[in-house]
Amino acid sequence: MKIDKLELRKKNLIKAIEFPYVIPSGSEYDSGDYFTVIDKVFKETSYIDLKKQRDDLRKKGIMAGIGIASCLEPSGGNSSFEPLLNEKNITTTWMESCQINVDALGNVIVKIHTTSSGQGHETLVSTIVGEILEISPDKIRVVRPNSLESLPGNSPVGSRMAIMLGGAAARASEKIKFKIMKIAEFKFGIEKSKLIYKNGSVITKQGDTIKWEQIVDFCHRQINELPSGMDPGLASFDIMQVPTGGKLPKNNKVHMYPCYSFEFHLVLLTFDPIICKPKIESYTVGHDCGTVINPSIVSGMTYGGIAHGIGAALLEEFAYDENGQLMTQSFLDYLMPSSHEIPEIKIVKHSTPSPHTYFGQKGSGESGYLGAPAAISSAINDALAPLDGSVSSLPIRMSFVSDLIASLNNRE
Repeated sequence: MKIDKLELRKKNLIKAIEFPYVIPSGSEYDSGDYFTVIDKVFKETSYIDLKKQRDDLRKKGIMAGIGIASCLEPSGGNSSFEPLLNEKNITTTWMESCQINVDALGNVIVKIHTTSSGQGHETLVSTIVGEILEISPDKIRVVRPNSLESLPGNSPVGSRMAIMLGGAAARASEKIKFKIMKIAEFKFGIEKSKLIYKNGSVITKQGDTIKWEQIVDFCHRQINELPSGMDPGLASFDIMQVPTGGKLPKNNKVHMYPCYSFEFHLVLLTFDPIICKPKIESYTVGHDCGTVINPSIVSGMTYGGIAHGIGAALLEEFAYDENGQLMTQSFLDYLMPSSHEIPEIKIVKHSTPSPHTYFGQKGSGESGYLGAPAAISSAINDALAPLDGSVSSLPIRMSFVSDLIASLNNRE
């Protein structure tokens, strides 16, 4: 069609003013500002300069290509698609829960259901609880129950923990805070609007204060200091239902996920036309997952996801011989990217909060990985374009690319 790959994508991007946007399958995209993310990427890495660099490399006989990929990361993990696969399955919730207990010494213990495999659930929860109760996350202990005491919940699949576990932790924290404010209203004899919650204490506008330690003491040792009918102790529990979920499919349409993050990848990749060893000269990604709760974790997920994506594009493969015998049975044979294959990655951040979540957060657990394989293959195909060559399956074996170049150069 002789349309620049960037211009083609821009023609298909949803504009910020069009959100919420319902797609034909029934899902509703919550929010986004895709053009701004792309603009930020090009402020970091000039598309014009990248094209010039590519063309200069080509003049030197080096295969060079620019790769572009834009994609959404569905997040929040609704269960309502399951009845589409099996009409006997009438599941309508995929909840997550959180339990908070403040002990008699004022220590905060938070119990969560899910196990973590590097996503930082402990950091997520302690950050949120600390943010709402205005105490240091270092003073919050995150624990898990044994299998006989497990809380209602599902799993971290579907980039759902920031939304679901984060939401449950926030709401459980608000319940603790609400009880503290009710105690303060009773003790001061004034309404909540005239009280200020700060650093775990409650202060009147005149400067009178009930400290965290006093509140804990009231709750655990002095029920006579509590409002009539209030239970002793300082604990809460919350079960979070998927935002926008809870409905069975209708007319074979369903709202799959409550939130959709956006990422835009821009890559310059080169390789020798004979040896074909790939080198990523430049990698920039724009990422919008709404309100970021912990920047270090989100950046780590994005960087690690891109590393996985590079592996999926160029290295990782279940290879079998002609008899069906698996040839990549161990990491001696199964190729994974190392620090030698992963370049410096520029991560450009933007935030378009979701209207459906507590802080405006969206999922980021699969960020980077979704767009990286497409961006790498896009770059390789761009490098092959002057020869009218292309590849169409992953992983891309560079030995195949080398043979392809040789065959294209030997055409009569």
